[in-house]
Amino acid sequence: MSITARHLTITTTAVAAAFLLTACNPHQPAPLEHGTVKKKRHDAATSTPIYENRYRETNCRTVTNALTLTGISRPSTTGGSGGRTSTGGSSGGVSKVKPGSPNKLNKNNSSGSSGGSGGRSRKVCHYQYLGRVQTGVHRTPEAWKVLIVKGDRSRWMPVTETKWRKIKVGDRI
Repeated sequence: MSITARHLTITTTAVAAAFLLTACNPHQPAPLEHGTVKKKRHDAATSTPIYENRYRETNCRTVTNALTLTGISRPSTTGGSGGRTSTGGSSGGVSKVKPGSPNKLNKNNSSGSSGGSGGRSRKVCHYQYLGRVQTGVHRTPEAWKVLIVKGDRSRWMPVTETKWRKIKVGDRI
């Protein structure tokens, strides 16, 4: 084991042990329940619409060509000198072809074609954007909160509306 790996192992072990000691400490203080009110806050109810983009399939066809399925027919100019020689001339305009990853294939080929080409086919479509449609609403209810402080600790505590209206800044609760 190299010195770097040993130092990394020791550091990782020390950090994990420190985390376990602090996470499992039974003497952590309970959440603050009582103290002096420093601020009051009311969050109004909100409704946020949820939208979804809608598309329509157009010009659909089934492709069974092996070259199209594997993406081999895609020309790419990555790598090489792009057909130019070091003297600035051209080597005939050769373009390198980069094979792509296979596209998702249609596992349930219900078109009834079986046989010769192995039945590997997929559906290819163009998509036309139709617009956005509202599909729902995310609602957030009203909330009444007071900031209570005791010593160097503080916490926003949720309260009921009636209690929020009765409490004044500076009160002890």
